[in-house]
Amino acid sequence: MVEPTPSRDITSPRSWTSLWLVIGLVATALVLIFTLGTTRPDAPAQSAPSPAPPVAPPPVVAAPRSAVAAPVDHPTRSDEAELDAWARSLAGPTKLPAALVSAYGRAEMRMRGEAPACHLSWATLAGLGQVQAVGSGPLPVPQAVWDRWAARATNDGKRPDQRNPADAAYAVARALCSTGADLSTGNGWWTTVLGYTQSQQDTQDTLTAADTFAAAKPG
Repeated sequence: MVEPTPSRDITSPRSWTSLWLVIGLVATALVLIFTLGTTRPDAPAQSAPSPAPPVAPPPVVAAPRSAVAAPVDHPTRSDEAELDAWARSLAGPTKLPAALVSAYGRAEMRMRGEAPACHLSWATLAGLGQVQAVGSGPLPVPQAVWDRWAARATNDGKRPDQRNPADAAYAVARALCSTGADLSTGNGWWTTVLGYTQSQQDTQDTLTAADTFAAAKPG
């Protein structure tokens, strides 16, 4: 009787070496796939955005010089004659129509009672009119300002009229004095007028024009 031949382990050392080689290749391929899929060596690095340049400070922080004050407001009696005489005396020196000077003066008179700490001068309103109306035209009023601050400058019971120089000046005066700033001070004037014009150049031009008007003496 022939005895069966003992079985041999068919897994030779060479087989194990091949198996580990295959595993190593697969692992290397996976590493390369994940690495190339998550990195982009050729993509340029993105730099952080440059910060916005700081806003330049106002070239001059000053209020206009003191102007010849408008007459005292008399709520219980007519002051039109006094205001008209005052306006006519300044019309020549300012080279503005007397009706405009009267409108600016009326606004100053009204704000003395409504916002005494504002110290708004008619010269500031005239300066705004000079810059924004480009000459001696009525003071233009942005629609948003008019919608919020419009009121009749005189107590005649009529509705405010945006084309009326006195009503227009009064609306702008109310808007300026609503900030609570003291317009007789440099910071108060600049902050308020700059907030209204939204332009440093227009504010500087308004200051120059207001100074010129304020220097006028009754003729």
